Amino acid sequence: MFEQVLKGGQVFWGDTLIQADLAIEGSKIAAVGSNLKGKSELDATGRWILPGAVDVHTHFSLPFAGAISADDFYSGSVAAACGGVTTFIDFTAQAGDEGVLDSLKRRREQADPLVAVDYSLHACIGNYSAKVAEQLPLLASHGVTSLKIFMAYGKSGLMQNDKGLLNIMTACRQHGILVTVHAENGCLIDLLTDQAAEANNLGIESLPLTRPVFSETEAIRRIADFSRYTGCKVYVVHVSSGEGAQILGCERQRGAHIAGETCPQYLYLDEKSLSGPTGHFYGCCPPIRSKNQQKLLWQRLAANDLAVVATDHCPFTTSDKNSWQNKITSLPMGLPGIETLPLLVLNGVHSEKISLQQAVKAISENPARIFGLYPQKGSLMPGTDADIMVYNPDCNHEISVAALHMRTDYSPYEGLQCRGCNEMTILRGKVVYSRQNGWQGEKGGGRFVERHATDAEFFIKKGLPA
Repeated sequence: MFEQVLKGGQVFWGDTLIQADLAIEGSKIAAVGSNLKGKSELDATGRWILPGAVDVHTHFSLPFAGAISADDFYSGSVAAACGGVTTFIDFTAQAGDEGVLDSLKRRREQADPLVAVDYSLHACIGNYSAKVAEQLPLLASHGVTSLKIFMAYGKSGLMQNDKGLLNIMTACRQHGILVTVHAENGCLIDLLTDQAAEANNLGIESLPLTRPVFSETEAIRRIADFSRYTGCKVYVVHVSSGEGAQILGCERQRGAHIAGETCPQYLYLDEKSLSGPTGHFYGCCPPIRSKNQQKLLWQRLAANDLAVVATDHCPFTTSDKNSWQNKITSLPMGLPGIETLPLLVLNGVHSEKISLQQAVKAISENPARIFGLYPQKGSLMPGTDADIMVYNPDCNHEISVAALHMRTDYSPYEGLQCRGCNEMTILRGKVVYSRQNGWQGEKGGGRFVERHATDAEFFIKKGLPA
């Protein structure tokens, strides 16, 4: 007899749903099968039993344009659990020329006492200093196997020139580090932004004009060339356009060791959101694109050109957003999203834009594989962490900020009608959220997860795993 059994649900197993019971012993999944008996049994009839979601792109307590993103590591991870996200990956923040281990230590000291679900960190740099070069070979031994760099934000000192890209990617290949890239052409963006400023045209409607689709597609092509030349594996964050996704898929076919993500805001919102008196609430980088780009983005996700849907969760309050002085150069950029990630992606299954298999891979298995967490995270295999989402596929759900747990006073998806909802989240065998009883976890109850190297097979294949 097992400690716990989820009875009679539809378990995601072998890339499909099967009618089965799922047993838990301690913090691990013990078995998937029929007629399993447990000391504690939960009736999961009619529910999907899915691996907990893995959001590999969050920004908790991030300073930006005079504000700090509204969720800290506690409030953000509570919101994550309520939505069905059991693991997230945030970022370190380099101070001056400090090394990657120094910034990792500081960020962990901030996060460890607060996290309520499991987490990891990407190292993040703007300055490829001597200290970074010295400490980079030791990064993987501290459980961090990815490094974030930027091809934009030159005025803030984050952007890498071609020399920096070559040096960093060569070193990362040597030491088994996956490079994650903000792929926008920063020189082009700075030029267009300066021109908009000279014309006194820095309103929110100028955001997609100063960061056009071309700034993204050009950068994706260029980083793919660097990937082929150096042999470094590359992950492109927040692909905002269907054209960008299509190019990324083509570059994979041409042999680049590259994968990428998009975010729910690019799948659900379009540039009409940027109009009107609250248009600046929707400011994010890259910006929200046209309806045609959104449609193409769904198509490329369905075609497996993109591997992951993550959130780029970076929420600000309306007060923060209203501090922008009608200039995009002073606007805190970012949107809330971690709590609504599973809902919005799985809603795409109901609207027949993607399959259930693609949805689960995009929010669970693929991010876990790419970032060295699989199969401990992102799967329901016996022996792995019992991180589980119990999902009701049949309820009708309207998104309302009043019912959400993220620390912001608006939702970009307010009023959106969705099919399905998360009814329970289990973290390492413990129920941390249920729709009936709410949040049941603990501050500091999450753990830092040491990651292994990325799944090389994922990058070797010409197409993404089906």
